[in-house]
Amino acid sequence: MKKVDFKELRTKTLDWFKDIKILIKENKRIAFIIMGFVALVALAIVLTTVVAKKNNTAEVVLATEDATEAEEYVIPDEPLEVDAYPEINNLMKKYYQAVADGDVETIKSIKTAVDEKESIVIKKKSQYIDSYPVVTCYTKKGSLEDTFLVFAYYEVKIVGYDKQAPGLNAWYVCKNENGEYYINDDEQDETLAEYCKIISVQDDVVDLNNTVNVKFNEMLEEDTEFAKFMTELPDKLTAEVGEELARIEAGETIEEPSETEEETETETEEAVEKKVRITADVVNVRSSDSSTADKLGTARHGEEYTLVEEKVNGWSKIIYEDKEAFISSEYVEVISEEPAEASNEDTASNDSDNKNNKDNSSKDSNSNNNAATDNSPTTGTAKVNTTVKFRKDASASSEQLGVIYGGGKVEVVEKKSNGWTKIKYNGQTGYVKSEYLE
Repeated sequence: MKKVDFKELRTKTLDWFKDIKILIKENKRIAFIIMGFVALVALAIVLTTVVAKKNNTAEVVLATEDATEAEEYVIPDEPLEVDAYPEINNLMKKYYQAVADGDVETIKSIKTAVDEKESIVIKKKSQYIDSYPVVTCYTKKGSLEDTFLVFAYYEVKIVGYDKQAPGLNAWYVCKNENGEYYINDDEQDETLAEYCKIISVQDDVVDLNNTVNVKFNEMLEEDTEFAKFMTELPDKLTAEVGEELARIEAGETIEEPSETEEETETETEEAVEKKVRITADVVNVRSSDSSTADKLGTARHGEEYTLVEEKVNGWSKIIYEDKEAFISSEYVEVISEEPAEASNEDTASNDSDNKNNKDNSSKDSNSNNNAATDNSPTTGTAKVNTTVKFRKDASASSEQLGVIYGGGKVEVVEKKSNGWTKIKYNGQTGYVKSEYLE
């Protein structure tokens, strides 16, 4: 086996790293998508290259400063394995699902070193992420037993867009004392860091990275509107995270969009009790608002349940077998709303047409009578004053194009007399309730 001098290795590594930094600086779009809405692992798995080959095997001598003898790591030039470890696949899918949901607690349970700033970043990014339909794991074995370098290829669907943008993250995965895999984002010693760097630039890993970059660039070239959104998003996120950190330092309470909706829905629930009917033939009922949560049972077409809460992430909380459970909002419809205590406003708004147009969400379930008194703009740029659903047509039962969070800016196209306003948002044209525009 061929031994490579450590000083020579380090020199070549730094040279390659400088070249890659220049490449990333010249192409900001590629840099962002590789971050993939989730910052690259802080353990510094970065591009650099030195691979000494002989009979498809390379040996690199790495040593810590206080070592009396050099510790040798043999780095075989083995090909990437694709989805070879089911436990790691499940870990990655769980992680990306939590990113889409803004579920910081789940991420903390499977990833180390999640600080306050990263928690805010996760929540902010989740507002723009609809889902991760594709997650594929490419793995190389780490230097220690039960450790892996995982290059996770994903395709992310952005709220308001039909496209699935490709990306690639590099992770260092270990197994804990309970035999469970987790993402290790703790600071690593120099020896391990060097090992990871060398693995990350083997030919097949570099080829994978290049393939993803090309695919993403081609997507941007085909859709200039999407390209503009993706280019501007990093700066927007940086600003939003900075504002939240400033509020924390000032001792202010952070107001999350989901909390805003939950508060509004709670107020509504104090006044009415909603009943929903299942519209699908059979649908799973789960313990929490996630497709990976424990299955509690099934609900069938025509069955009716009490609606406790409809969440902005597409799940509804219902009463199932005398306890709270979750079901996808896509498969339920509101069939009745019984006032707990009648008010003057309720009496004045008792219009059957308005009741038929009630939506599951408290954000766009308001009577048309409100349209006559709202002071929303008729033209120009407007801001939504709370989280609201963005729909294809001027109807609460129309297809949902996405969600616009409080403070989001839209372009007003036309204000309708039926309480809806036609707008442009994120390159799409659709409708929101007029009363939520200011």
